[in-house]
Amino acid sequence: MERLFLYRGAALRAAAMPLGGLGTGSVALCGDGGLRQWQIFNNINHQAHLPCSFFGLWCQPPGKEPLTRVLMSDALYDERGFIASASVSDHQVPEASRHLLAALPGVQAVEFIGEYPITQLTYQDSALPVKISLEAFSPFLPLEVEDSGLPAVLFNFTLQNPGQELLPVSLLATLQNAVGWDGLTAIDGVENPGYVGNENTVVQRRGWTAILMENRRLPMDHPHQGTMALATWGEEAIPVAGWDDLNRLWEEFRQCGRLINLKTSGPSAVGRTWNAALVVPFTLAPAERLTVTFLLCWHFPNRYVDWDQTFLGVPTDEHRYRIGNHYSHRFDNALAVVEYVHGHVERLTNITRLFREMLFESTLPPVLLDAVSAPLSVPRSPTCFWAEDGYFYGFEGCRGASTREGHTGGCCPLNCTHVWNYAHSLARLFPVLERGMREVDLLVQMSPEGVIPHRTPLPLDLPRPWGLKIGGPDNHAVDGELGTVLKVYREVRHGASRAWFDRLWPAVKRLMTHLMDDHDTDGDGVIKGEQPNTYDISLHGANSFIGTLYLAALRSAEEMARVQGEQEMADHYRERFERGRELLDLLLWNGEYYIQDVDLRKHPKYQYGQGCHSDQLFGQWWAHLLDLGYLLPREHIRATLQSIMRYNWRRNFIGFRQQPRMFADEGDAGLLNCTWPRGGRPAVPILYSDEVWTGIEYEVAALLLWEGMVEEALTIIRGVRARYDGTRRSPWNEVECGDHYVRPMSSWALLEAASGYHYDAMAKALAFAPRLSPEDHRAFFVTANGWGYFAQRLEGDRQCQVLHLAYGLLDLGTLTFYRCLTAPIRSVAVTLDNAPLEAKWHEKNREVHLAFHQGLTLRASATLRVDLET
Repeated sequence: MERLFLYRGAALRAAAMPLGGLGTGSVALCGDGGLRQWQIFNNINHQAHLPCSFFGLWCQPPGKEPLTRVLMSDALYDERGFIASASVSDHQVPEASRHLLAALPGVQAVEFIGEYPITQLTYQDSALPVKISLEAFSPFLPLEVEDSGLPAVLFNFTLQNPGQELLPVSLLATLQNAVGWDGLTAIDGVENPGYVGNENTVVQRRGWTAILMENRRLPMDHPHQGTMALATWGEEAIPVAGWDDLNRLWEEFRQCGRLINLKTSGPSAVGRTWNAALVVPFTLAPAERLTVTFLLCWHFPNRYVDWDQTFLGVPTDEHRYRIGNHYSHRFDNALAVVEYVHGHVERLTNITRLFREMLFESTLPPVLLDAVSAPLSVPRSPTCFWAEDGYFYGFEGCRGASTREGHTGGCCPLNCTHVWNYAHSLARLFPVLERGMREVDLLVQMSPEGVIPHRTPLPLDLPRPWGLKIGGPDNHAVDGELGTVLKVYREVRHGASRAWFDRLWPAVKRLMTHLMDDHDTDGDGVIKGEQPNTYDISLHGANSFIGTLYLAALRSAEEMARVQGEQEMADHYRERFERGRELLDLLLWNGEYYIQDVDLRKHPKYQYGQGCHSDQLFGQWWAHLLDLGYLLPREHIRATLQSIMRYNWRRNFIGFRQQPRMFADEGDAGLLNCTWPRGGRPAVPILYSDEVWTGIEYEVAALLLWEGMVEEALTIIRGVRARYDGTRRSPWNEVECGDHYVRPMSSWALLEAASGYHYDAMAKALAFAPRLSPEDHRAFFVTANGWGYFAQRLEGDRQCQVLHLAYGLLDLGTLTFYRCLTAPIRSVAVTLDNAPLEAKWHEKNREVHLAFHQGLTLRASATLRVDLET
């Protein structure tokens, strides 16, 4: 299988995989083998670096002097000839890392396999008599939010002796006690103004050794109060509670592979802290392999609102609003996290590896899997946090090189409805968190008139920003409101309880009344007035970007009304939909694509008029995701997609000015947000039209897949991932207005489009119709309570389907799949774990429908197999 996930050489320069739990903050493991971007302190600062925190190796080759290495490489620290890309900073090496490897020997090279959520490093050095590799991850268990929200990172080092003699080896882990640090100011060695009275304590319990790091002099409610812990399994580790002299530490480690004479005691002096260290010594027999685990945990419970909310009507400068962290409900300090992880490490590790296997052991093109998996890091980056109130929140991104308002803090707070319209990864893998976001949207944010502001101020007991101009755009974003309807239906289809749905349904109806009465004022199914939206402006006049979203919302509301037994309401939504779909097509279709029907004399700024907009079928993208059918004529949908590829896709940007921001280099390929192939570009066009957004690129690629335009879809995906290949940009940091931007989580739709996946938890219906190599297909799927893989294979006159549930439960009433066989089906045989299973079947339009009498419940490790014969 083609491997795109092995990074070596120049591709290591910007590789930076964030590690951390859901909403806990993260630290990035980078292509040099070092830890950077320390954002575990309730801080957002892409350049935050914690010195004196690294791993080291000592070994005693037979008959030779001992060898030591910092497990990092400076092979790419010389940047002569390297041209950095705009809007990114993952390639930047902290000065402390440069100083470290200038003072101490590192390894010659590193190879990096990045298959999120796991990264594997191989350290290469011809002088070393031992083979050494690292597996690093934070537990990632789809559907299990608590175990995926641990403030912890596991580092599993595996060492092997390839020689013929015994080989003494020691591994070193060091970590700075950063309690009191603001995560923003620079640290000079062990010095920082926030440090005072830092203390480290050795804790040894059955099965593990840890060093607890704390600061007892800080008030308990201090924003930077908390604890950290460095741990290892076993009781043979040599702990050093405190050190502050790097040369002394390394000299002692070099001599004997131990740390015996470093002695410190008591709290640190004002402006200084202590570093902690653990050494694990052992001896490897010839050919022996051994794995040593280190664990990093943190616990900083006092998250405060530290971003500007004045534009939301909140007097931020006059109050300190504590919002806390969810993990503090479960754990008293970092040591409690260590104890929990140690007690559950086998399960946490096995299921994380199982998910990685299910996702990446696939027949889908690796570049597509790369696009699907990389944005899964966003909910575990500093973009998102899980507050003490139990709700999950997210900025649009993290300020950085792409933002104009500084390089620290969250960008565009909070839970922006129009940007989260594109994000599906969290909803599929951790739906309980998405359901909480819907509760905030509909039960907290919504005004009595049904209006939802697109930004959420915290805490939730503050007044809502109803009637305020809140920016990006000024007035409430109508695309965000339409998307809220769609997202509720998504959550209902994906397994939200009936009680949850019943609680939100009155608010959904109030929202629909607002949309239909206040925006669709003619009652003809087409919105024509002011339409504030995700482009930070307001469109005017009929357009298919907002128009298809409205049609999809009407269809979703119709389906939800039917579930609620409100037939009259369902018919009302359907009637408006039917009027709108006919009129929208009539008004906007120009023979190639859909335009905007706008009077540019009245609205001369920020419109696109005759332009070909890449986002013009956004509602159809949603309709495919929710199995709502075609909103507009299928032949027009297909022609529009062909036009988007013809006019908006660029093989390079030589001679083209990207503005106001640049997200692709001159030699990169990419999809422009809008072009004017027939002329008529307004003097001041829709904002961001000359930019390239990966979230939109993934959206268009998924639409192309749904329409069977596979090569065109892969062209876009390849272009995106070539931009984020590690040489200039990190594969796990897709940038828009800030780092770790939310919109690229639209990539999950690529997986569903490629698999032809449809799922309705209410009907217990699961369907697949692979669009990539249906004769030999295997891909990951996830349902309300379980996940695994679906495989389909054609062998002569036989077609075999395998549905394997790797984890959880799956209640199944019907299973539908595509028939690749050309001859009529003669027989259908169904087995469950090799035992015959009775099922009724019929075929329609080359789809085979299986129905299981009284339903079927699959449990973890179950395999359902269906064989068709002609």
